[in-house]
Amino acid sequence: MRKYVLILAAMAALSSCSGQNSYKLSGQFEDCTDQTIYLVCSGDVLDSVYTANGSFKFEGTADQPEYTYITNNRVVRQANLQCQFILEPGKLVMERMKDAPEYVVKGSRANDLLCAFTAQTWEMTQYYESNEGKEGVLEEVEAKYNDLLQKGVKENLDNMFGMICMRELAYEQEPAATRAMLDEFVPQVQNSKLWQTLDESNRKKMATATGQPYIDFSQVTAYGVRLSAKEVISNPANKYVLIDFWASWCGPCMREVPFLKATYAKYSSKGFQILGVSLDHDRDAWMAAIKENQMDWLHVSDLKYWSNEAAALYGVNSIPANFLIDCSTGKIIATGLRGNNLENKIAELLK
Repeated sequence: MRKYVLILAAMAALSSCSGQNSYKLSGQFEDCTDQTIYLVCSGDVLDSVYTANGSFKFEGTADQPEYTYITNNRVVRQANLQCQFILEPGKLVMERMKDAPEYVVKGSRANDLLCAFTAQTWEMTQYYESNEGKEGVLEEVEAKYNDLLQKGVKENLDNMFGMICMRELAYEQEPAATRAMLDEFVPQVQNSKLWQTLDESNRKKMATATGQPYIDFSQVTAYGVRLSAKEVISNPANKYVLIDFWASWCGPCMREVPFLKATYAKYSSKGFQILGVSLDHDRDAWMAAIKENQMDWLHVSDLKYWSNEAAALYGVNSIPANFLIDCSTGKIIATGLRGNNLENKIAELLK
C-alpha cells in the first residue's frame, strides 16, 4: 500500500513540474496560406504544424528557456516569414507590431522585454532612414543602439533577453569583454543553447585575436587546386597576408571590394597578399563575383555556406570579417579592417 501511495505521489510531482514548465504559443502570420510553420532552435526543428490560413498553435514543455524562431521554413535563413522569441513557460502570443512589419511574442517577462526592445530598434531605424545623409546621424544611432544593448545585458543577467542583447554585442566588441560578460549570467541562462554557442564562438575569437598565431586551413581555389593558408603565409614574396571572409551574396562584403582592390593594386608588389575565403554555396555565383569585380587575389572556398570550416576555426559568425597576418611571425596583428582602415594599416606597415 505504501509503495502505491509513493508511486501516486511521484506521478503527482511529475505532473506538477510538467504544468509549471508548460507553454502554449499561438499566433498568425498575415498573408500566409497552405504552409507549414516551424519552431526552430539552434538549427533544430522542435515542432511543426500545417496551417491553411497562417494561424497556428503549439503546446509543450520548456524545461530550459531557449532563443527560438517561429518561421515558415525549417532553415531560418531561407524563410520569408519569421519571428524571434524566447521559448519558455507561459501563455505566449505572437502578433504583428503596430505600424511596423515585425512580428513579436508577448506573454512572459523576457519576451515582453524583447518586444519593447524591437519597438525601440524600429524607431531608431525609422529615425536613421528619415535623416540619412546628415552628418553624425549614423554614429548617433549606433551609439544609442550600443547603449541599449549594454543596458539590456546589465539588467537581465537572469533571463534570455539579456542573452539576445549579448549576442548582438558579441558581433562587434572585443572577445575579452564578451568573455567577462558571458561569465556573469546565472547558471540557468548558461545552460541555454545560445549561451553555449556564444561561449564556443568567443573561445575561438580569443584564439584568433590580435597577438595570437594564425590557424592553418586548406580549401580549394577557384581553379580547383587545394591551397593552405600556410602556403600563402610562408611564401617569401609575402610580408603581410589578409585572410578575408566574404561571399558574393553579402552586400556589405561587396561594398568592401573597392577598398580591397585599391590596397591590393598599390601594395601587392611590395609584399601584400589577400587570401579570400568565400562563404558561398553556389560555385557559379562565386566565380562570377570574382571575375566581374576583377578580384585578382587568391580565393578559396569549400562551398559550405555558413558551415565553412575555415570560418568555424576563426569564430566567424558575421561577414565581412578579416585577419591580417605578419608573415615573419605568423601572428595576427589586426582584425576587422574595413574601408580606408585597410589601406592605412598596410601603408603604415610597408612604408
